[in-house]
Formats: sequence, C-alpha cells, structure tokens
Amino acid sequence: MSLRDQFLKAGLVSKKQAKQAETQAKQKEHQAKKNKVVAQELAAERDDELRLIEDQKLEKQKQDLELNLRREQVRIERENFLRCLQLMKSNAVNENRAGEIYYFLEAGRFVRKVMVTPWQREMLARGKMAIGRLSELVDEFVILPYTTAQMVMNLHSGLIVTLHSEVADDGEVQLAD
Repeated sequence: MSLRDQFLKAGLVSKKQAKQAETQAKQKEHQAKKNKVVAQELAAERDDELRLIEDQKLEKQKQDLELNLRREQVRIERENFLRCLQLMKSNAVNENRAGEIYYFLEAGRFVRKVMVTPWQREMLARGKMAIGRLSELVDEFVILPYTTAQMVMNLHSGLIVTLHSEVADDGEVQLAD
C-alpha cells in the first residue's frame, strides 16, 4: 500500500488532492529530465533534505549519549550511597551500655548529642573514630572506626558528620586526608 493510499484511507487527503500531488511530482520529474537547471535544483533539494536528516540523526545520537551518561552517573551515585550505608551499618561500634556520657556535635544548624563510652569519647577526640549519619530525616548516628570513615568519605562525604584530625599518641596533630 503506497503512502498515497494510506493517506486516502485515513481521510487526510481527498482523491483530488492525491491525484494533484501525484501529477505535480510527475511534472517535476519530467521537467528535470528535459531541463538541467530544474534537475540541479531537485538534486540540491534532495541533498538538503538528506543533510537535514543526517544532522537530526547526529543530534539525536548526541542527546542519547548525554542521557545515557547522566543515567550511568546517577546509577553510580546511588550504588556508592548504598555501599556507604552498608559499610556504616556493618562497621558501627555503637554500644548499648554507653552510660550518661554524651558527645556533642554539630549536625547542620543544630547541636546533637550521642551517647558514648569514655573510650569512644577519647577515640573521637583523637580522630581515631568518626560519627556518621544514616539519614537526614532521622537523628540516628553511628560511631565508625577511622578506616571505615575514610572509605565512606571517599564514596559519599555527606554521610560523615564528625571526623577530627588525627592526633598521634605522643600528642602531635596529624591532618586527616
């Protein structure tokens, strides 16, 4: 079924309009055979149309590539975030027996307190441990060893709330990376 028949069947054109378009196309082809100027004009029109189609294809390929890159970046960010959450949950050293000793920290524009043991408080002050936050919506903080905190910082730095610069056992300050 030709394009003409499809348009007629769909009711987009009348029989008269379809016949008229067909005769015009035949006249152009006939004139193109007789007249070289008309043939060159038709060839130029076809070339322009082909160039336009090629440009549209290239533009679509660029858009598809950019979209795929954005999707891949979002996927990687989501993977890193979930990996960080898993690391934080599996390596948390929070203790239920932490008494009435609090460690105060600044989380956003608020000051929060976390219950810690005396040993954890000392390690936090020395930079051997860090405090991370699993969710912005919930005030749930986890205490993490330094190595885990560094891995989390490399993958998603927003989850670590407090990580002091490391202090050596002899009292000298070492800057955290």
